[in-house]
Amino acid sequence: MSPDTSRAAPAGLFDGLKVADFTWAAAGPIVTKQLADNGATVVKVESFRHPDSIRLGGPFIDDKPGINRSGFFADFHSSKLGMAVDMSHPGALEIIRPLIEWADVVAESFRPGVMAKWGLDYDSLRAINPGIVMLSSSLYGADGPWARHPGYGAQGQALAGLHAMTGWPDRPPAMPKGAYSDSVSPRYALAALVAALIHRERTGEGQHVELSQIEATTQLLAPELLLFQATGEEATRSGNRKPGTIVHGVYPCAGEERWIALEAGSEAEWDGLCAVLEAEELLAAARAAGEDALDAALAGLTAPREPFALMTACRAAGVPAGVANKASDLLEDDVLAAREHFWPLHHEEMGTLSYNGPAYRFEKTPSRLRTASPRLGEHTGQVMTEILGFAEADIARFRAEGLLQ
Repeated sequence: MSPDTSRAAPAGLFDGLKVADFTWAAAGPIVTKQLADNGATVVKVESFRHPDSIRLGGPFIDDKPGINRSGFFADFHSSKLGMAVDMSHPGALEIIRPLIEWADVVAESFRPGVMAKWGLDYDSLRAINPGIVMLSSSLYGADGPWARHPGYGAQGQALAGLHAMTGWPDRPPAMPKGAYSDSVSPRYALAALVAALIHRERTGEGQHVELSQIEATTQLLAPELLLFQATGEEATRSGNRKPGTIVHGVYPCAGEERWIALEAGSEAEWDGLCAVLEAEELLAAARAAGEDALDAALAGLTAPREPFALMTACRAAGVPAGVANKASDLLEDDVLAAREHFWPLHHEEMGTLSYNGPAYRFEKTPSRLRTASPRLGEHTGQVMTEILGFAEADIARFRAEGLLQ
């Protein structure tokens, strides 16, 4: 697939960086996506006998499942090359060894022990390429009593303490939508990886960066942990409420499943909200009656209002407000459009889709999404010849032996 050249840009921040990407699911691929979208050559290695599991997860384009039709997979793999190798084959290292020799970075997000089973633990990688930087991201970390136990983001966020504090005080814990550990940990992993690359640039030394996704997620709860240690007070579920605010919640609006988030943390914001809703006396009485009464009064006042018009009015009055956007709203959002957040990229099976670009901007080295996510094994031939230097006869032999797809 030809790179998208609709947004010509200078070389990316990671231009020239070479990455052998063995990550799967979400936590690992989010890290390597940041490298790829900023100029790195990232080769995603999948075992075609056991492809990345999120290829099997929806949503699927046109609601038709397929190994190359997952929007979930697509979002994490822009700008990457994809090759398919049978990693369980005893001859796999004949292909992978040259990839390690080529790479600056090897990234993986399996349970500890999987890479060693393939002969690709850090000591083995360093023997092949002494300057290699390896990133290993796993749920529990490389050591400890649960290191090799299976787990995903839902368990990670529970073990990190998020579930016990999410929901209403009179109900069981609510599972936050999505896997927070998969979203939080890549930010720490990328920072640590960049630090290792800076170290290598200065000293020539590679190193192994090992990250526990649970430990990364626990960092979100630093205030609650400090509160308990300082006072013995245990943080509990509080619904949408936030200490120190007058109003903090999500309220219904006109339309099907339309909601708006409102907050008033100061008297000036409270006065602005009362004026927008034209109910100063009603809301004052409800405030005096307590938080439940205030929430009920606000819900009654917002329910007939059009959400976007209400948001605009609140913002004009200095009141923090935001419509609870649907996916379709995001694709038409003025702020995201002005910042050119979405990148249209063409995929041979899914057509042209809008891909999430980065939330950050580099003035001197702008990010650029170059290609859509790879189909399974889409670039195997290209990687084998252009990057690893194999001849067509070698590739034919590997395919005959069942090593390549």
